[in-house]
Amino acid sequence: MRGCRIFLLLTLAMGSSMAGSGLATVSSGDLSFFIDTAVFRLAGTDTLALEVYESIPVGQLAQDGGLVSFQTDAVLLSASGDTLAVRQWISETEWIEGRSVVNSTVMVVEPGEQTLSVTVTDLSNGRRGASARNLAVEAPSAMSEMEVANIVMPAVEDSHNPLRKGNLVIFPAADSRFDLPGESMAYIYSEVYGMGGESLRRQSRLTDASGGLLFARPWDVFDIPEGAEAVGLLDSLSLAGARVSGLHYLEVALVASGDTLLERKPIMIMNEAGSSAGPVVQAGGGGAADYLDELPLLLTPSEKSIYDGLSDTAAREAFYGRYWESRPEARADFEARCREAGSFSTVFREGWQTDRGRVYIKFGRPDDVERMPLQVGTAPFETWSYEQGGRTFVFVDTDGTGNYVQVYSTVPGEVSYSNWERMLSPIGVGSSGDM
Repeated sequence: MRGCRIFLLLTLAMGSSMAGSGLATVSSGDLSFFIDTAVFRLAGTDTLALEVYESIPVGQLAQDGGLVSFQTDAVLLSASGDTLAVRQWISETEWIEGRSVVNSTVMVVEPGEQTLSVTVTDLSNGRRGASARNLAVEAPSAMSEMEVANIVMPAVEDSHNPLRKGNLVIFPAADSRFDLPGESMAYIYSEVYGMGGESLRRQSRLTDASGGLLFARPWDVFDIPEGAEAVGLLDSLSLAGARVSGLHYLEVALVASGDTLLERKPIMIMNEAGSSAGPVVQAGGGGAADYLDELPLLLTPSEKSIYDGLSDTAAREAFYGRYWESRPEARADFEARCREAGSFSTVFREGWQTDRGRVYIKFGRPDDVERMPLQVGTAPFETWSYEQGGRTFVFVDTDGTGNYVQVYSTVPGEVSYSNWERMLSPIGVGSSGDM
């Protein structure tokens, strides 16, 4: 963990653009492993921290009593070959075919050209693999590089896990690879510096190798806590729009005080069901089968009873078509909201299954969203307001996982607790953590 303290927002002078740190570096030699990196700045200082992420498949390692043991040596070299930093650690874990171990370490770096040399040694038989990653380190002025992850979970209180960010443990996708349909969600972590008291707009999106848009989340608007020197931003992004295997890009755009920063990070997406028809931009509609699960959110109790009694997909598709025959424009809007609700997906639920996704599909886009980030004594929460009917909804991230739960509404029949204001107090580890 880096020696600074940050606030973590969960959803979650600026230049025009910044290039990401590239795809993961693949080793050569007897052992195969992957190395990825991201550069951050220690809060309140000009010191740069290089986070190094390592992923190694354990099935290739020799096992002894069901365990494997390997040593990692990481050396940071200047352009002239001088040693700038050295890290060494030994990992021991259970041997499981198909499993990969992810490790992380931190090195202090200076701006400029450097090389990260990493060697992994199987301590049971001496077999080795080696990699060399060329770095062009730039000092982030307002926003760090992106760390891309495939798993996020709450941190145990007082945990010193090196993968910890605030009150979460973020497992980086150190191999830069996502296999669909199993790994259909990417998590993007970055940090903003010296923006305390500012109001920011953010959008995360997925593009193909040529920059063609495949999916974009709606713009988020949130306020940075006054006096915060460093703020961690965590967002999730659906990769389901990738129809073809190959190179893709994750992008995060931030807008503050009229200035825009665009950060990009390449990833490899391997789609088992991919076709050669090319990428599909999330703009048009889909077939009835794409939204059969979401339709009951709109149905009356009697309609839902009939729908639930239909025994197969074909019958439900026929019901779906008849339902929208007299309202084709409403159908297009509904299907667009279903796609957009994917932005509320979590590790455990699809977007339409979350409280925010359900409300978004059922009642449409809110006219106003007030977001309150994680603070001491208060969990992150959102207040959605609709001008029509004076509807209001409050959603709270009670456990720090990004799963916002509905606790209050002015709409009759919707979930609303009399003690909802007390539910704004966070559960678990609190509002910030040591990095």
